[in-house]
Amino acid sequence: MGAVQLEVVRELLQRRYGLALSFGPGRILYKETIDAPQMGIGHFEPLHHYAEAHLLLEPGERGSGVVFGTRCSEDELDRNWQRLILTNAMERDHLGILTGAPLTDVRITLRAGRAHAKHTEGGDFRQATYRAVRQALMRAREQGHCVLLEPWYHFELAVPADKIGRALADLTRMRALWLARCDG
Repeated sequence: MGAVQLEVVRELLQRRYGLALSFGPGRILYKETIDAPQMGIGHFEPLHHYAEAHLLLEPGERGSGVVFGTRCSEDELDRNWQRLILTNAMERDHLGILTGAPLTDVRITLRAGRAHAKHTEGGDFRQATYRAVRQALMRAREQGHCVLLEPWYHFELAVPADKIGRALADLTRMRALWLARCDG
């Protein structure tokens, strides 16, 4: 909204509900996803290190965020390495490659991996995991399967106690997600 529209909204809410508002600088927040499954293989092998992770990225349900799982046999890759790969995948927000916006509504599944008895260390799988996600996203972009989701808005709303019910009902009707914070 422009400055005039924001002023109109501010005055309208002040007059109708007695709410004193102020607006900070606006910004558009995007999210990215994929619309078709894509496999990524991350390989990390500098001198005296070795790790490989095969990750399948699949479109998830809207609003599901990023979900992780494994369908890798323990005969192929020990359970401790599988857990490490999933932990590495979960420890950060993965960014899409269209605008660098956070990835959402994607299921990441470990399908295979390789380790070396002598040369594999925990950090090796971190690099292999990040590379596998990136490769899957690059392939998805090449095939036209990356999707930039419509922008969403982030805002803070402070309301008097007697107006909370109506505010929550309005936010629910608009399918908003919120974090409640009570400042006394």
